[in-house]
Amino acid sequence: MTERRHHRRIPFARAVAVNRSDGRNCLLEAEDISLAGMRLFSERPLQVGETLELNFYVVPRGEVHSLNLQGEVRHVGLERSGYTVGVDFMDQT
Repeated sequence: MTERRHHRRIPFARAVAVNRSDGRNCLLEAEDISLAGMRLFSERPLQVGETLELNFYVVPRGEVHSLNLQGEVRHVGLERSGYTVGVDFMDQT
């Protein structure tokens, strides 16, 4: 299988507050992240094409920074006792 990714994924175990386009909010667990997006784990499926507001923190060089990004659900797959959700970050310009 040919790798389609342009950016390397790195492990990123972190809680992500998710505001869904329908107004529902949830807390999901990130599994990995790249410059282009992230993979989340959810006990319930999300809809492909759905726009999400993602709130989480990063700690570059020991400094905590809160990030608020928009993303689009690109794929949802059944895994373990829930779903993996692939999210592409949306252009913030």
